[in-house]
Amino acid sequence: MRTISQIIDDAPATPEVDAAFTEIKSALNAPFTPNFFRVWATSPESLNGIWPVMNHILTSGRVGRRLKEMMFVAISSLKDCHYCEAAHHAFCLHIGISPAQISNLIQNHTIDQADGAKDKAAIDFAVRLAKDSHSASEKDFQVLNELGFDNEEIMEIIAMSGMAVFYNHLANATKINIDDGFKQILSANAEK
Repeated sequence: MRTISQIIDDAPATPEVDAAFTEIKSALNAPFTPNFFRVWATSPESLNGIWPVMNHILTSGRVGRRLKEMMFVAISSLKDCHYCEAAHHAFCLHIGISPAQISNLIQNHTIDQADGAKDKAAIDFAVRLAKDSHSASEKDFQVLNELGFDNEEIMEIIAMSGMAVFYNHLANATKINIDDGFKQILSANAEK
């Protein structure tokens, strides 16, 4: 049986879809429009809801994209979302996260304490919320505040965790094919 990604061809080229793809490539600093958005452009209304969420939560805000990408990889691995794990693994490499850190995110859903207690605490909190969204507590805010996150940044971490789970759901449900461009980045890194 074919997957949704194999059933749906690229969305029809319209000025609106082309404009969305240009915006997506620019905001993500990507050399191509990822397959995820190409599949969802089949439903422009869905794309118009899906893209702004990522644009605001992943690429904007006070918590840096580097940390958010690490959260995305850890949660995608946890949720067995092969597409999101591969895509955000490639983005992590592009922004300078070490292969050892990425491997730890994929295998253990965290980073080593030596890589930064603040980043580790944020990733661990985001991953725990991806497992159980009811698990957030006042203690989490206290610990993260003590490490230097203010309440606005903690809310961004919570939003990032939820967004990753949401995108994992969408990618898994449609079985998005991993882009050749992401495969090339990952295989080039594997050869090093």
